[in-house]
Amino acid sequence: MTPLLKLSNVHKHYVVKKKLLRAVENVSFEIYLGETLGLVGESGSGKTTIGHMLMKLIKPTSGEITFGADKMQMIFQDPYGSLNPRMTAGEMIEEPLKIYKYPKRKERVYDLLEKVGLSPASISLFPHEFSGGQRQRIAIARALALYPQFIVCDEPISALDVSIQAQIINLLKKLQEEEGLTYLFISHDLSMVKYLSNRVAVMYLGHLMELGTTEMLFRDPRHPYTQALLSANPIPDPEVERNKSRIILKGDIPSPLESFQGCPFASRCPKAQALCRMVKPAWEEVAPDHHVACHFSG
Repeated sequence: MTPLLKLSNVHKHYVVKKKLLRAVENVSFEIYLGETLGLVGESGSGKTTIGHMLMKLIKPTSGEITFGADKMQMIFQDPYGSLNPRMTAGEMIEEPLKIYKYPKRKERVYDLLEKVGLSPASISLFPHEFSGGQRQRIAIARALALYPQFIVCDEPISALDVSIQAQIINLLKKLQEEEGLTYLFISHDLSMVKYLSNRVAVMYLGHLMELGTTEMLFRDPRHPYTQALLSANPIPDPEVERNKSRIILKGDIPSPLESFQGCPFASRCPKAQALCRMVKPAWEEVAPDHHVACHFSG
C-alpha cells in the first residue's frame, strides 16, 4: 500500500500559564492512498490537533509530516459555524474555484450540488435556509470543489440529528468510491468509525495507544483503554447488550499539564502495575498490522 501521508515522531506543545501542555506526544503513523483511517479517543486526546497539523493549520513543535497529496481539504464539526452566513451555497462552493481561476465554475457548482444530493435551487439559498444535514452537504461540496485527494473529517456528524448521521456517512462512503478519496475520520462514535474505516488509531492524552485494522481492533483490542472504549459502545442486539461486561474506568483524565514517567493511562488502567507508572511502554507490533503501546497487552 502507498502512504499518502506520514507522521514521524510528531509532537505539538503549547505553553499555558508557564507550564508545558503536551497536546500531541511522539505520534507516528501512515495514512494509505484510498483508505479511511479512523481516529478515536476522549475529548482532549489530541485528535483534532493532529487533523489541524495535517491540514497545515498549525505547525508541529517537532517531528516530521510527509505529504504525498497535492490538494487537501477539511470538513468541520459544526456545519453552521463553518459556513459564511452572508454567502449563498453557490457562492461558498464557487469561492475556491474563483481563487484558482477554474473555468466553467457554475457547471462545477451544479455538478457538486448534485453529487451531495442537493437540488439546483439550493445554489441561491443562504445557510439559515437549510437543515443541519443539508448544511453539512454544502460543506462537503465545498471541500470537493478542487478535486482533493485527502480530506480530514473532523467529527462531521456529531452536531447532526441521529436520523441524519447515517445519511452523511453513506454520502462520504459513496463519494470516496466515486472520487478515489482518502479520509482521516475523527469521531467519538465507534459504530460509525467501524462502518467507515479500514484502520483505527486510538489516542489518549496526546499519545497513540493502539493502531490496527478495523476488523482486528474491534475483535481483539489489546490496550486496556481500547477495551474500555469498546465495552461502552452500544451493541444493536438487546440480549448481547444486556449480557456484555462493561469496563468502568475510575478517576478523571489527568491534566495534559502534568508530567509523568510511565504510561499516560496508568492512573486509570485496571491492569496497571508499578512498571506502568515508571516506564513508558514501547510501540510494538503484537500481530500483523496491529500495534499497541502497553506492557501487558497479551
